[in-house]
Amino acid sequence: MAAVLIMVCLAAVAWLVGLTQPQGGQGVATAPASLVTCAPPPPAPTSHPTFTSPPPPSVAADSAWTAVLHTTCGDLTLLLDGGRAPRSVASFVTLARAGYWTDSVCHRLTTRPAPTAFLQCGDPTGRSTADPGYDLPLENVPAGVTYRVGDVGVARGDGFPSTSGEFFIVHRDFTVSPGAPVYSLVGRVTSGLDIVQHIARIGGEDFRSDGPPFQSISILTVEVRRR
Repeated sequence: MAAVLIMVCLAAVAWLVGLTQPQGGQGVATAPASLVTCAPPPPAPTSHPTFTSPPPPSVAADSAWTAVLHTTCGDLTLLLDGGRAPRSVASFVTLARAGYWTDSVCHRLTTRPAPTAFLQCGDPTGRSTADPGYDLPLENVPAGVTYRVGDVGVARGDGFPSTSGEFFIVHRDFTVSPGAPVYSLVGRVTSGLDIVQHIARIGGEDFRSDGPPFQSISILTVEVRRR
């Protein structure tokens, strides 16, 4: 009887450990879901800044940048690579400084069986209809078009170079299928990935594999600084 009880306890521990692992088993350290708490989302903004042209690449100044996303579920810190993606990072820095993402909801989560695996943010309307007024060219596409846990990319749709204002954070490695859109990489998450993994673990609204996350998360403000 004692041996049976020990086996049951070990199985329960293994199950609990499995719940705290990222999808895809990538071995990225994450905090238990109980340590991530989210506040109610703020009202959506009624307007957002727009521009007549994209910022020049010189804004990124061939430099690395730190971006801190203050969200309703905690802070995420990103390391942006202005050397490899100067146009995309210049755009990110410009939009952050302009308050483009203030109080904006992260409106899209993709999970299995969707071909991608990311949390998408950056649209002030929350409906993927906002536009800062310019497009961006592709740059810094990863070898093998494989995107890794913690990567930060610029979102885009079929037929568009980029959505400019929207970006995503990868929660499970995925490789883009032949003929599907590929994405510019702007950097990586250096802290706060547990928040994204928490959102991904809970899943999509109405069990959707591509739609709003069940656990709402909004960006309150974004701070950027050159390293």
